[in-house]
Amino acid sequence: MGLLDKANSTAPTTPAPTAVPVAAPAAVPVAAVAAPAAVPVAAVAAQPAKAAKAKKAKKPKARPKGLPSEFEIAPATARFIGSLSNFIINYGLLIGAAFVVVFVNSTVANSASILGAMALYITNVFVIPVRFGRNVGQFVSRTKYISATGNPPNKVHAFLNSMVGFLFLVGGGLVMLNMSELSQGGDTNGIIWFAVGVLMMSLLIIDRQFKKSSDLNQGMFDRAFAAYLVKHVPTVSEAGAGWSARLESMGDWGDRFAQRQAAREEKAANKAAKRAAEAAEAAEAAAASSDESTDEDASEDETESSD
Repeated sequence: MGLLDKANSTAPTTPAPTAVPVAAPAAVPVAAVAAPAAVPVAAVAAQPAKAAKAKKAKKPKARPKGLPSEFEIAPATARFIGSLSNFIINYGLLIGAAFVVVFVNSTVANSASILGAMALYITNVFVIPVRFGRNVGQFVSRTKYISATGNPPNKVHAFLNSMVGFLFLVGGGLVMLNMSELSQGGDTNGIIWFAVGVLMMSLLIIDRQFKKSSDLNQGMFDRAFAAYLVKHVPTVSEAGAGWSARLESMGDWGDRFAQRQAAREEKAANKAAKRAAEAAEAAEAAAASSDESTDEDASEDETESSD
């Protein structure tokens, strides 16, 4: 036992490792680790409103060179009134006569309807223009055709212009009557009449294309005769007595129609402006409410950070 004690006393002793104090991480203030700054809702929600479309500036009315200054090109409303009046007078009875011929089995009724329709058509296309220089539609719309020099165009111009619609109706009848001849073994004459009908109908389509491509709304015969549809101002002699005055008085109906049309357009424009103003007010109210909510959120965040 003495030797063991001696050995233990002579064994080297290893010092125990000293514990190194570990510094605790510094506490980071909660406010420093706050969420990123809140982006105002108004900045995100309220996107920049699209700029209102600027109204297209109205093109200045085209005017032919050399046209005297006292004449003004007829507006679209006057053209519509004249075309509608001429269509009713020229083709209203013709269409009615066609129905009478098809559905009424009476020679007297058929003959009377056809003769009456043709008489009215000839009166408006030949008699009135030759006597007074204008047809009924132009009297109602207070318009007339003149050349660039201010003089009335050739009489043939009015006749050809009036025949375009008539040829379209006749051509349509020929096409319907001879359509069956296009089958195999059809009659050659029927095919020829079918082609003639198609040609007659194409005149109206070509005339409409000429008008669409013209700034002055000139048809093919208007261009051929250098004729322009202008406003007509009645003279003292025309406003007197007789048939001329009676025809001129028909323009009062056209004036009333034009006034009603202008009133409807003005009413529609006012409604559109009112709707636009209401939409702008609603957008401003929505933007104001979003700004208020953003301010409230910002104040709440500041309160939390101070706590």
